[in-house]
Amino acid sequence: MADQKQIPWSAALDGKTGKAYWRSLAELLESPELLEAAARELPAGAGAPATMSRRRWLELLGASMALAGVSGCRARAGDNIVPYVTTPPEVTPGVLRYYATSLDLDGFATGVLVESHEGRPTKVEGNPLHPASLGATGVYEQASVLGLYDQHRARAARRGAAPATWRAFVQQFEGARSDRGAGLRFVLRPTGSPLLLDLIGRVKARYPAARFTFHAPARSAHPARGAELAFGAPLQAQYDFRTADVILALDADFLASMPFSVRYSRQFAERRRIGSPTGTMNRLYVIEPGLTPTGSMADHRLRKRPSDVPAIAAAIAAELLLSGGARPGLMPPQALGALDPLRARVSEAERRFARAVARDLARGGAASVVVAGERQPPGVHALAHLMNAALGNDRAAWSTAGTLITAGAAEQDLMALAEELRRGAVDTLVLLESNVVYTAPADLELAARLPSVPSRVYLGLYEDETAAGCDWFVPAAHDLEAWGDARAYDGTSSLIQPLIEPLFQGRTAAEVLAVFAGETQKSARDLVRDAWAARRGGADFDAFWEDALRRGLVEGTAAPREDAKLRLDGVTAALAQLVAAAPPKADAIEVAFSADASVYDGRFANNPWLLELPDPMTKLTWDNAALLSPATAKALGLESEDVVDLELGGRTMSIPVLVAPGHADGTVSLSLGYGRSGAESIAAGVGSDAYRLRTTAAPFFAAGVSVTKRPDQKHKLALTQRHWSLEGRPIALSVPLAVYREHPGFTEALKGPQPSLMPPMPPPGAPKDQWAMTIDLTICTGCSACVAACQAENNVVVVGKEEVLNSREMHWLRIDTYVVDNPRDPSAPAVVHQPMLCQHCEKAPCEYVCPVNATTHSPDGLNEMTYNRCVGTRFCSNNCPYKVRRFNWFDYGELRAYNTGLTKLQRNPDVTVRERGVMEKCTYCVQRIRRAEIAARVEDRAIRPGEVVTACQQACPTQAIQFGSLAHGETAMVAWRGEPRSYAVLHDQGTRPRTMYLARVDNKNPELDEP
Repeated sequence: MADQKQIPWSAALDGKTGKAYWRSLAELLESPELLEAAARELPAGAGAPATMSRRRWLELLGASMALAGVSGCRARAGDNIVPYVTTPPEVTPGVLRYYATSLDLDGFATGVLVESHEGRPTKVEGNPLHPASLGATGVYEQASVLGLYDQHRARAARRGAAPATWRAFVQQFEGARSDRGAGLRFVLRPTGSPLLLDLIGRVKARYPAARFTFHAPARSAHPARGAELAFGAPLQAQYDFRTADVILALDADFLASMPFSVRYSRQFAERRRIGSPTGTMNRLYVIEPGLTPTGSMADHRLRKRPSDVPAIAAAIAAELLLSGGARPGLMPPQALGALDPLRARVSEAERRFARAVARDLARGGAASVVVAGERQPPGVHALAHLMNAALGNDRAAWSTAGTLITAGAAEQDLMALAEELRRGAVDTLVLLESNVVYTAPADLELAARLPSVPSRVYLGLYEDETAAGCDWFVPAAHDLEAWGDARAYDGTSSLIQPLIEPLFQGRTAAEVLAVFAGETQKSARDLVRDAWAARRGGADFDAFWEDALRRGLVEGTAAPREDAKLRLDGVTAALAQLVAAAPPKADAIEVAFSADASVYDGRFANNPWLLELPDPMTKLTWDNAALLSPATAKALGLESEDVVDLELGGRTMSIPVLVAPGHADGTVSLSLGYGRSGAESIAAGVGSDAYRLRTTAAPFFAAGVSVTKRPDQKHKLALTQRHWSLEGRPIALSVPLAVYREHPGFTEALKGPQPSLMPPMPPPGAPKDQWAMTIDLTICTGCSACVAACQAENNVVVVGKEEVLNSREMHWLRIDTYVVDNPRDPSAPAVVHQPMLCQHCEKAPCEYVCPVNATTHSPDGLNEMTYNRCVGTRFCSNNCPYKVRRFNWFDYGELRAYNTGLTKLQRNPDVTVRERGVMEKCTYCVQRIRRAEIAARVEDRAIRPGEVVTACQQACPTQAIQFGSLAHGETAMVAWRGEPRSYAVLHDQGTRPRTMYLARVDNKNPELDEP
């Protein structure tokens, strides 16, 4: 397309006085180019009509005014559409297809099914066959499809500042070295890929002196070291929460941030959900510094600094071993004495908590389990293994060999690599998708040492902080563009296949390693297929390969259980390590680092869906903050949005404060992954870089941080929820199990018919299928996977921080988090999560106030929005008591750059893209309902129970959301509505919502619930 000339039209007005009229800017400027463009804007013959009526004159006047008021308007150049010459047999226009693949996060695969429209990936769902997903997903999986279409991804390879080709890269590095690889170093993310293990072996065979480093800032070696202390081998702990009646989580967010968390959430919910007042449910104890999704589900939660957790864990272990709840002879009496120094550090209140928890664990016996979080030191993990062995819970907790690969003797840690860089011992450094300049501990100073390496190669999705310091850059293929393999946390081998050709000629880590192995002729597909052919072989390999690709995994490859025997000397050594770690002073403030719930370790910081996704606990968007408890904030004279300087070990950072209910006193919690300085333009300037305070000695928590307020400096935080109280209204209900059993009908007044002047619904002659939803608050963790899934399915736009500050976020589904007073400890309130979406009221207040009939009721019970009728009065939103309608104040699809460009390729073609001035809201995924209706009509049958699954329901790891037709009485959705604890939100308004809720039930320990 030819460049359009810029004509200074404003200069044409200089020197003109009085009134003058022009039909267009072209006439004003007397520009031939614009006169020609103006002529093209009107149909043939419009320039000189034979007659001119008043109506026609007004039409042409309006057209000229529109042209005069819009800068740069011109007719769009015609686009040529090229159809298939031969349509692929598997492609039917308008019919979506699913392909199985896997997404890898720090070495652990999650199996997914990717929705494809004519070869264009648009949506990610969980793979029901895969052990890591069981058909559900987390927020990272949902948002991965937007990352594929990120227009800020690196577009081409370069050498220095000059463009380069993959062939040039291969020619430089495929040749053999004469030094056996003495100066050759590789840095990779942790991985369980059998293919990468083979390739590393071949590189080692060619270059025996080469060394390999695996680095991931959010993952810890503490679990493996703790297992090595307890069992003599770096085993990997596995859990089955379906068999656990009592759970103790030691700073372990196993429902959200640990590997396998989607599966663990499903298992936990299966044992948590109570179907009747006579049913049973598990009990969860959590000790942690900051409120997490796991902590929000706890029946009893102890908020403590990270350094306090080992002593409390030791106190619980001692009580368990001394109470007779342990296996006889597990530990000799003299060995128990090693626990005494740690037990002495706990307060009387903590000792009471430890005794109650230990007795409950002992009562549960083999149905009890103890989980330690990655942030805790190896000794705590050894203690967890000790308690699990004492309980004899082989069904709930066991060990397998580690599923991550190692390089054996050729492996070294990041500190050793940094020392080699300092000595100048490295001549070629190959960084494979590991942004070490940004994520490495600050004391290693990798950014300063990297330029000393003569040849620096970086494979990455973005021109980020590490790319800026490398002379060779190769664009990485996105997971949805790549061939490869991986392993799930339980060891199940999973295949990765592309949904689309690489958009920017991206390459995989396997292809780069193959170059250094001297194998440059194979494609990424050939590499992984040949590796599996060598491993599996057989005459039936082709059938095996096709079946594995179709399923997304290789069945029967989960790691077997290890017959691990507890080593008392190792446990004693672990306790000695914990004792040797001097406890911080009582008044010392600690800093606790954690991966962010949205951007993880920073790799997703350029994903606007995740940046605008409210934090599950704080509801913070587009930022990170220093989380403080109300008591600590008051002692420091701070309040939310104050800016503070944090100083630790001579390193400083500035960050705004957010006062968080339920946070541990004396602790500052920092989320990693913000404060980016690479070429990711969306991430630029968002949040503060907490990596500046991390060191190799204290990567997860450290004592002695100083907090200094910056006078008169504030930083606005974009929160989607600022009110945490129910104000006495029956909105999000919760009761203890004992109360539910005694008063099962406590919600009876919050459901059933209400007097109304409106006609009954459904009306006579309505369709058999009447759609409805039921949500169980007992098993909602607030993880926000449903929110991300709704956004991906329904083309919900991102509005940016400024609009969130104006309360104009566009999410159709939000999760309201309410704080429930705790009479025993007001500073440690309980939490209830409530997904809130359009309730599809039978007596909808929004419908009868719309002056243009844009919001109406469908025969099958849906509250519908007709977008092209809406004129934006917003009467419907004002009249909605649930506040679930979203108004397009601007054309966000064009106003925000991250909603345009390549991002448009993600949009669901079955869902209308809304424009400025239009109201929108949850539709119960009506496009999925109509698709099922069409399929049923074609096949001449009724819709089957469970055939229609909404996006939020499909993503939910705990299956807290159930949807379906009220005619299908055998479904969970209908059955749940019949439970005594079901209720309608704001029932007194008489709206008769089709969405019903089940009140949350907590399983309190009477021993701890006494005042």
